[in-house]
Amino acid sequence: MDAPRERTMPLVPEPFKTLCRSRQSVILRETPMAHTWARFCPILNIVQYREPLTEEKKTELDMRASRLSKGAVVNHIYGSSEFCWEVCAWRDAFGLMMDDEGLRMDKRPYEYVDQNDDGQGTVKMRIPDATLGLKTYDDYYLKRGYVCSVQDCKEDHSTKQPDKRLSQDRLKAMMHNPECGLVVDGVWGKTDLVFPFAVYEAKKRASSFGAAEDQIYHACMTYLAMLDDLVRNPDNVAEYQTEDSSRYQLFAFTSCGSYWEVYIAWKLCDSCHVETIWEGDVKIWPKAFELICIMDQVHDYAVNNHRPFVMKHLEAWHSRHEKLLEADDTALNDGTSEDMELSDSDGEESDSSDCDPNDFEAFTRPIKSRLRLLKWFDLKERSKEARGDKARQTREHNRKLRKLSRSRGIDNTPTKKKRRRGEPPKAEVTKSEEAPNRDGGRPSKTSTKSTRQTTKSTRITRSYTRLHAAESE
Repeated sequence: MDAPRERTMPLVPEPFKTLCRSRQSVILRETPMAHTWARFCPILNIVQYREPLTEEKKTELDMRASRLSKGAVVNHIYGSSEFCWEVCAWRDAFGLMMDDEGLRMDKRPYEYVDQNDDGQGTVKMRIPDATLGLKTYDDYYLKRGYVCSVQDCKEDHSTKQPDKRLSQDRLKAMMHNPECGLVVDGVWGKTDLVFPFAVYEAKKRASSFGAAEDQIYHACMTYLAMLDDLVRNPDNVAEYQTEDSSRYQLFAFTSCGSYWEVYIAWKLCDSCHVETIWEGDVKIWPKAFELICIMDQVHDYAVNNHRPFVMKHLEAWHSRHEKLLEADDTALNDGTSEDMELSDSDGEESDSSDCDPNDFEAFTRPIKSRLRLLKWFDLKERSKEARGDKARQTREHNRKLRKLSRSRGIDNTPTKKKRRRGEPPKAEVTKSEEAPNRDGGRPSKTSTKSTRQTTKSTRITRSYTRLHAAESE
């Protein structure tokens, strides 16, 4: 088991500081490193994966691959926008994960800590095109449970049932406890989509592949660090809960037009290691079929491995939070009972002026010691205030510049906009200074008197020429 990276309580989400990239498996056509180091790696030998499947499943995979390939061809022919490529990816590639009751997929931001110009930590935000994680439940879903709408359904729905460990109320209470403070969502303080297992970034053209790759690497470093905090021992965050806890991982996908790549990210030697395990153009049907098979295996991993893994490690954090609440209740009850005994023993000799009924400092001190401001919450609020102050300073600076320019008589009229490529130049209409102003009514004639005389003489010349030609014959 790898040694955990250095972390202290209270926890503040911090991405991995170092990144290792690997494309050896796709370039040399070798077995990916993920087979040895990661918890799970999809079967890339598609013939081997397809062989034990039922005929019904094979037909379903063929239809999904055909739809994915056809959509990519149509988008390529019509030069579709990036939004259209994303819609086809969500529908054809991520369809099963979107429909799963235990998972959730959304385009939502994630927050991370970075250094500002002054060298201080600040909270920044990025938004991948899709984040796939676990679904949380409110009290209504926990009481109702999962209800299958298919009559006489014989499938096992145990993996789709709501779990109390993913209760929104319990997660929020644990996250806002300063002695726990485990951030479960990419948006700090939220519990809508927790502990992602995959992230997706899309671009329209292959020329933007470098930008998509950089964005997906940063998302892997951030979300993998969130899983690293989860598997820590809440009583001692310098160590993992079990020997197998360090084997957490994250999937990532990029698409630039019809060209896709699949990545696996895991912790290796205190750094985020990201390996490209597959690439291909889904306009080609065999490549589309391979991607669909990989997506099905990722879906199975999320349901059968990732979700139980997360809930198992959440138990320790919930247990610590509940123990702290019990300790607070015990301290509160002990303080109240001691005050009541002292007041009874004094009897009539006690002076009512010495006992302030509004003074709860004695028995609320243990609670106040834990209710100090959360470090991650404090950092997020200070970052918001800093951005607000900077925006106000910018507006004030611009206001002073406008005021100064008006006092000096500087013309601040906007300059003429530059003509865009392919746009024809507009004809500039200038009013002649010598032309007299005309009153309203019938517009002026386009032809002048000299023009009418020239036209008349031309007609006479043509008639004379025809007559002279007839006399000669």
